[in-house]
Amino acid sequence: MKKILSCLLILSILFTPPTIIMGSETSEHVEYECFEDGSYMMSIISQNDISTFSTSTLTGSRTSTYYNADNEPMWYIKVTGTFTYGNGTSSCTSSSIQAESYNSAWKLSNKTASKSGNTATASATAKQYFAFVPIKTIEKTVSLTCSSTGVLS
Repeated sequence: MKKILSCLLILSILFTPPTIIMGSETSEHVEYECFEDGSYMMSIISQNDISTFSTSTLTGSRTSTYYNADNEPMWYIKVTGTFTYGNGTSSCTSSSIQAESYNSAWKLSNKTASKSGNTATASATAKQYFAFVPIKTIEKTVSLTCSSTGVLS
């Protein structure tokens, strides 16, 4: 009888779904957007895939950095989103923003983050000043979308 109980206990342990993290994977993807004046935006999508036996959760970010024509970084806007995905669907569960300037001539304002369906979005207004007068304004929106298979774009 003890042998049967021991076997049942071992089998139940072996076939009980674990709740610990089964794996973690990090990856990055880079995109560029060029402007006529020689400036450009470089966007990096990073993701950290955390899967358990019963659910798939993904946290990722898209960071868009504005560079002037001399390849100097001026400012960035970053959206971070957390997603659940699988079984042919995905959903954004949280969204946050970071937006900062690397150069004192640029100021960022109107920083907002939102989520809708399977997309995390962040927006900000970047203004370049000369002698306290705004000379250039860029409205930037950065979105991060998760597919039903956990691919960020």
